[in-house]
Amino acid sequence: MAEFEKRLACVVAADGSVVRGYLIGDCRFEKPNKYTLTWKVPLQGEAKTNFAGTIGSAKDEPVSPGLITVGLGRQPDQMEVRTFDPDGSPAARSFHLVCFRDQ
Repeated sequence: MAEFEKRLACVVAADGSVVRGYLIGDCRFEKPNKYTLTWKVPLQGEAKTNFAGTIGSAKDEPVSPGLITVGLGRQPDQMEVRTFDPDGSPAARSFHLVCFRDQ
């Protein structure tokens, strides 16, 4: 039996491309600010998941200020991220995300 993976992480560019990560399967970007992430392991069911996200550079570009929301998706292996300008207006932003899983 495979060991239970306790952490997941990724960096996603503003255009939805996955720059780097651990156990991230895919990211789908829907303009102007919705990202649907699919992981290689479930976030719900056997696992209880906690997560945190922050606006940050994907590589070496300057970071524009912004806000981020993160929530579980409809599928057990998905989550939804939305990014915003500081005033709350929808805006594409690069972000960093980490998930911690417990059984």
